[in-house]
Amino acid sequence: MTHSDSPSGVRPAPATERRRSERVRPGPLRVRLHRTCEGFLVDISSNGALIRLPVAQTPEKHIKLFLEWNAETVELLARVVRSTPHRMSTASATLARTEYEVAVEFSEIPAASAPVLERLLKHA
Repeated sequence: MTHSDSPSGVRPAPATERRRSERVRPGPLRVRLHRTCEGFLVDISSNGALIRLPVAQTPEKHIKLFLEWNAETVELLARVVRSTPHRMSTASATLARTEYEVAVEFSEIPAASAPVLERLLKHA
């Protein structure tokens, strides 16, 4: 065994967590982008979210995200971090479809949306 080999059964430590805040899953909440694209929230934190959309989004693109929760609409300005295809199928479906898991980082939280987002994060 050389110095760079690892002993049997020893694995390298996992990469450090990149997230700056805890993510919560408040349930399937509807999201919209620019009134033209609808999808669902997968998870959210005070810094960003993972959403599922029917169309891919371009990384680094700046978007306006509208999240609907408890009869309120939260407006969030965000930057697309990544957009990954996610194949959707069910046992009873004859055809599978591709949706996209889109990770976004919030660039601005309007003052009117901040308290609603805070309540959402606490009650999820």
